[in-house]
Amino acid sequence: MDRLPIPDRFPGLERLDQDGLRYVHADAAGGTHVVEAVIAAMSDCLRHSNSNPNRPHPLSREASELLVDVRDRFAEFADADPAGVVFGANATSLTWHFARAFEGELAPGDVIVCTQLDHEANVSPWLAIAERRGAEVRFVRLDPSTYKPDLGSLEAAVDERTRVIAFTRASNLTGTVVSPQPFVAAARAVGALTYADAVHAAAHLPLRQRELGIDVQVCSPYKFFGPHMGVLAARPEILARLTPDRVRPAPTSGPPRWETGMPSLEAIAGLRAALSYIEAVGYDAIASYERRLARRALQGLADIPCLQLQGLKTAEGRTPTFALSVSGRTPADVALQLAHQGILVSAGTNYALETLRALRLDEARGVVRLGFVHYHTRDDIDRSLRALDRAADAEVAGRI
Repeated sequence: MDRLPIPDRFPGLERLDQDGLRYVHADAAGGTHVVEAVIAAMSDCLRHSNSNPNRPHPLSREASELLVDVRDRFAEFADADPAGVVFGANATSLTWHFARAFEGELAPGDVIVCTQLDHEANVSPWLAIAERRGAEVRFVRLDPSTYKPDLGSLEAAVDERTRVIAFTRASNLTGTVVSPQPFVAAARAVGALTYADAVHAAAHLPLRQRELGIDVQVCSPYKFFGPHMGVLAARPEILARLTPDRVRPAPTSGPPRWETGMPSLEAIAGLRAALSYIEAVGYDAIASYERRLARRALQGLADIPCLQLQGLKTAEGRTPTFALSVSGRTPADVALQLAHQGILVSAGTNYALETLRALRLDEARGVVRLGFVHYHTRDDIDRSLRALDRAADAEVAGRI
């Protein structure tokens, strides 16, 4: 199958480069494109229903109904409680917001556990509140031989003083998919809270929050075919227990108590359309097709001299996101050479500092990262591989 059948078009994928070829947007891990329905939903909201909720007129009622409906729809998507669904600017902002509220529950000597596979958004907020409260942050190590968490170090890191275990559902750098069960079990054994970063995972696999026993989970819809915003889903009793920063007239209960100002209603309308799109495609179809993409990419990457894959060498247990190092070339230079050939990728840390440290890679330079999702084709993979092969050849790259 060259392309997974999809029920809507992605207009952003149709833009052509200077040679009349489609750009290959191989930076899906940094942000995906949106379907036409998302664009239409956001435009329709701004054109016809642009009003704050909680006013005594029809447009306001539409806004109020939108918020209720999308909380319900997202809760169903994430397997969460709608009474714990909070809208925000992005996952990073929501994590900082939650961490600041949780700070009051920390005492000197308490422990927060993070992992070396996490995006910095699920590390820096915990480091900050730990420093202010005299708490300790311990890291679950990344095993560089398997690119998976070292569960022995999880067991060593957790004790009776542990208050939070923060982990990722999938690495935005290496593509490693992380099983939540060991982290949830470790947290429950000591009465700690689990905080999961599902930003990278949400485009590739179902979130299953309540089924997996995760207390708080955060994601960013612009990483799964929706608009720029963030969503946090927590057990409602956790949100009720904590005291978030808020202005005095703000609601005193429920998710709006956590929403610092008016949420972006047009983005929330776009999120609803994105959720409908994912439901129409289905995660089973997405996972099956992405495994085929990953196998094709991995086979081709293995044939390119001077290139090192920083991640799992099999399609199982990973997303089709690939961290690459090229001997004798800086990641920024390789990314620029790929851009000249219409292949759009990222280079640098990708906000995964702990992962780079665990893999003993240059933090200043980072890696080249290619990220694919189900809207990519075999031709996208093949064009990317050919461009990488040329960029890895210093003599050819010098002529591009």
